[in-house]
Amino acid sequence: MYLLDLTESKPLLDKLRTIYNFIKIVLVALSVILISQNSAAQAKHVQLVHADKIAFNKNLINGQRLIGHVHLKFDGTDFYCDSAYKFSNGNFQAFGNIRVNKSGEYSISGKRLFFTESSQSATLNENCIFTDGGMTLNSPNMSYNMRSEVATYSGGGKVISNKNNNELVSQTGRYHSPSNNFTFRRKVTVKNKDYTVVSDTMLYNTVTEISYFYGPTTIKGKDLEIKCENGYFNSKIETCSFKKNARVKSKEQTLFGDSIFYNGKEKWGEAFQNVIILDNNSDLTIRGDYGRHEETNEISWVTGKSILEKILENKDTLFIVADTLFAKKTGAENRDIKAYHHVLLFSKDLQGKCDSLSLSEADSIMRMFYSPVLWNDANQLTGTEIDLHFKNDSLDFLYVPEKSFLASEVVPGYFNQIRGKSLHGQFIKNDLHEVQIKGNGQLAYFSTEEKNKRTKISGLNRTDCSNIRIEMAAKTIQKVTLENEPNSLYNSIQKAKASQFKLDEFIWRGSERPKSKDDLLKLREEWSK
Repeated sequence: MYLLDLTESKPLLDKLRTIYNFIKIVLVALSVILISQNSAAQAKHVQLVHADKIAFNKNLINGQRLIGHVHLKFDGTDFYCDSAYKFSNGNFQAFGNIRVNKSGEYSISGKRLFFTESSQSATLNENCIFTDGGMTLNSPNMSYNMRSEVATYSGGGKVISNKNNNELVSQTGRYHSPSNNFTFRRKVTVKNKDYTVVSDTMLYNTVTEISYFYGPTTIKGKDLEIKCENGYFNSKIETCSFKKNARVKSKEQTLFGDSIFYNGKEKWGEAFQNVIILDNNSDLTIRGDYGRHEETNEISWVTGKSILEKILENKDTLFIVADTLFAKKTGAENRDIKAYHHVLLFSKDLQGKCDSLSLSEADSIMRMFYSPVLWNDANQLTGTEIDLHFKNDSLDFLYVPEKSFLASEVVPGYFNQIRGKSLHGQFIKNDLHEVQIKGNGQLAYFSTEEKNKRTKISGLNRTDCSNIRIEMAAKTIQKVTLENEPNSLYNSIQKAKASQFKLDEFIWRGSERPKSKDDLLKLREEWSK
């Protein structure tokens, strides 16, 4: 019998042990590969499809190193890279030329990736790019969860629409691929060839191309700036809606409202509640409950508690209220303004009432129609129409073409009155200085005297003539000139008949006169009932 000397065979045993360990490693590797390949029939597990080389390291516990043209697959999503560490729990780390692809849905690229099988999430770093065919997202850091189909990024990101090159940037973002919805936060900016949108927080849909903003937001175009704190913008059809401190500013006008809708293609906007239309080139403001502005036609109108404010000379302001205020641009710097129904006006020197009114900035004429009445100091003027002419935003003269009637209260219950066919009145420093009556002139004038520091009526002068000229100073009549065969009669107040105290068609309308700006809306509501 030949006995083997084990001490002499130690080198051989070492070789056998090495061979055994190698075979064991190969068997483990083959089992891992077989398990990986056979797991294709099992959902929700990472599969190794290809690697040029599989390396094992005793220091790498429960894992393997994949080198060269690595291809991994998980639930219909393919992962490609230059190299990877794949672990037995399904997690893997990938390096170099990362490509993640789900056919027909999206693809992601980057330089480094870590995938967790249990949560079905992938985290990528360095030059990450996510695209789904409709848009491309670039960011230094990105995560994607396949279960929720949500991609997030941080450290800044840029989204570019492949359809129209809309560009969006923000510090952080979240994308839900099934709904095509992005949520962006912090320094959000959207740019296209016509507009730039800057917001604090934005929801953006890559298919509809509609942006929803939350927080302070600004949209700027060539000749347009929009601000709000809540709203949406449809970049496809260029329509937007804004709420909370909403403002639309064009070259000519600025529109404010609790909520505003604007159509950029058709260039019109409408506002709801607390509406203000401010002219950027003049001292004109229109307010109301609803407003609309059309840039193409250069027209604006406001309804519901509508009020116009125009700054006059000496910082006085003319206020006009009406059911509807309408403005149309007629030149580079001029507009025609019309007020319809239940019109009242107020300024420090002038108050009035009529059913409709027009104001032409080109010739500085304000025309009052349908039972108009105008008050200046103690004077009340009526007629079929009253035309007020302004010069340098100050009253210049007035004209009443038919049925002119001028009256003023001397003492309670007694009124000086002048009537005629037409009337021309001249103003100096917004006070009525001279009045001329042309045709069929009539006058009822009370003389007065002072007794015990009280003004008392002493007599009545009744005159008929063709024309009457009145000169005024310190807001009182100083001189009356009667022209063309005047027929005059004077009686003491004791001898005058009560029927002579008033001219035909005289009506004192002092109760209709607004006493302040605050009276305007109150009086108009009472009038319109």
